[in-house]
Amino acid sequence: MKWNMTQLLEKRHAYTPKAKALLQDKEKSKELLANVSTKASDNKGKLAEIWSDLQLMVNMLRDWRKGTYKRLPKKSLLMIAATFVYFLSPIDFVPDFLPGGLLDDAALIAFTFTQIQSDVATYKEWKNQQSFETITTDFS
Repeated sequence: MKWNMTQLLEKRHAYTPKAKALLQDKEKSKELLANVSTKASDNKGKLAEIWSDLQLMVNMLRDWRKGTYKRLPKKSLLMIAATFVYFLSPIDFVPDFLPGGLLDDAALIAFTFTQIQSDVATYKEWKNQQSFETITTDFS
């Protein structure tokens, strides 16, 4: 089946209501993150090109869910969550069990990451500051 980025974005958009519902429930959002982490780990070799981006988005959502990171805009939050719902869906443009079945997932993850670049930069600054504060506190 042929697909293009516009179709992937439409599919991600279709998952937005489900993503929104998951984000409103702390336990369900925790389960979403656990499932994404498990599927990603099980397919690390196939996701090598986007591995660090995927892990960063998981960490952003995890820190938001825990309430430790509050600067993630709602639009970016929904894009990440909807992308994760797509990633977990067994029925997408290229079913995961087929050879190359994660290509569409990887493309959508990479594109989402590109779309939220400014938020990623803000998160990285925040995360580095947290690490610095922890080190500073330890020496106090």
